[in-house]
Amino acid sequence: MEFLCSQCGACCKNIAGLGLPHSGDGICAYLDRDNNTCSIYEERPEICRVEKIYEKYFKKKSIKKRDFYIATTKACYNLIDKEKLDKKYKIDIAKYN
Repeated sequence: MEFLCSQCGACCKNIAGLGLPHSGDGICAYLDRDNNTCSIYEERPEICRVEKIYEKYFKKKSIKKRDFYIATTKACYNLIDKEKLDKKYKIDIAKYN
């Protein structure tokens, strides 16, 4: 099972307090604002890798990967709403079944 990402960029626009570089506006310095993609995707930090975060911090706590992905997707919903993005970016949670 893999984490499903719609690549909306909402998480990249809300990084304040995560220790990632930004120019004071909370938007990741690595977000290519012209095409809304990560300019260092293959080398992105661990905090930007949902699968690695699960393996490192949540698997040990006996949290099922599916449950972690659903919770993370719901957090994405909140960011998508905050950024007033189109609802098309909301991944259908049922896809984790």
